[in-house]
This record gives sequence, structure tokens and C-alpha cells, in this order.
Amino acid sequence: MLDRDARCQVCGHDAFVHDDVIWPELAREWELSAVEQAQIDVQQGTRCHRCGTNVRSQALARALLQVLDCEGTLEAYVTAPPTPVPRILEINEAGSLASWLSRLEGHCRASYPDCDMRRLPFPNGSFDLVVHSDTLEHVPTPDTALIECRRVLGARGALVFTVPVLTGRLTRSRDGLPASFHGHPGCRDADYLVRTEFGSDVWAHVLAAGFASCEMVPYRFPAGLALIGRPGLAAR
Repeated sequence: MLDRDARCQVCGHDAFVHDDVIWPELAREWELSAVEQAQIDVQQGTRCHRCGTNVRSQALARALLQVLDCEGTLEAYVTAPPTPVPRILEINEAGSLASWLSRLEGHCRASYPDCDMRRLPFPNGSFDLVVHSDTLEHVPTPDTALIECRRVLGARGALVFTVPVLTGRLTRSRDGLPASFHGHPGCRDADYLVRTEFGSDVWAHVLAAGFASCEMVPYRFPAGLALIGRPGLAAR
């Protein structure tokens, strides 16, 4: 049987391609070791040959399928969704999954920073699922954003998200450090400014925001890691 990390969680294909994505300046700013750089290169640069979904989005798709209680692929779920379809808030485009999620009835996309993640313009309990991918590290106060995600979820809902995680470190703020930007070499767009570098204690931020539980879902660990936060009965 093919290892479950060898199959694409979106389309089921089993062939992947790779390109390195970390440039020297970012590696220096992030103080990446050779091992950590290779990990991030896999996370962002290894992708399904058929649909283009990279390892970061593979982990996100696996976590979504787990929350949706679907044993197949995301493509299969979207093609024949259950009734009723969950109410989904996608904050920014969730990588290559955005085109699939947008096909679902009840899907809503809010783009940060036009829509401030720390002050979401939705009533309490508006959604069954909140999804974002590699966005939280760019928010000035990420814990506030997580609290907002919890607020707009129903009690039985779930937050599913990714951030770049270096599992051999603890989370640190980049306040007081030289400015560092994701995106591409030479990028100085304020939307790509890194505010927080997340480490193995990322789960603590989810619980501190009031979620009843936090689960980590790996795909090609340690390169791919998604998180599931469930508000439980604490949400209002």
C-alpha cells in the first residue's frame, strides 16, 4: 500500500515535483540551519505534479478532510458535497485549495488586510469552518486574530490553518529585529512583513485564544503541519 504521505490529498495523484524556494536573504533573516531550510523548501516547494498542491496545502487539505469526516480526496468532497454544506469562511486564499473551496455553496472569502483579521465583520457563530493558510504570521497581534476566528465559529465548528512552523524552536516575535518579508526576493510589500516566527509551541496560542482543543495534523512531517482548533461549548 502506498504511504498516505505519498498521495495528494486534493486529487489522489502519487507523483510530486520539487523546486527550492528559500532565497539566501530570507534564510539569513530567519537564521535557518541547513536542515531547517530544507524543511521549508519541502513545505513550500514540493507539489503534486497533477494539481500543483504543495506540502503546506497538503497538510491543510488533510486537516480539512478530517474535520469534514471525509475519507477520500478534497476533489471528491467538493464534487459531491453532503447536505447541508458547512458554512466556510476562508481568510485570504488558502493556497491552491482556494479554487476548490470556492466551489462549495456557503463559502465566503475575506481578504486580509482589506478585511482586518483582528476585527472580522461577521456576527458570532456565523460559520462552521474557518480556514486560513500562512497568514497569521503577518498579523501584528496574532492572538487577537485567533480570538476573532473562535468568535465567528459555531460551538461545533473548527478552525483549520497553517503557519510556517520550525519544530525545533519556540515561537518568537520579530519586534525589534530587522524587517523580514515572505513572498519573493526583494519583496518589501507591507502585507508580507513577518510579525511572528512560529515554533513547536504554536498550539499554546490556539488554546490561549479560548479554543477547547488544538490538534496538529502532519503531512511529510516536519515539513507539513496544519492545526485544528475546536471551540467546543466555550464559543458564544
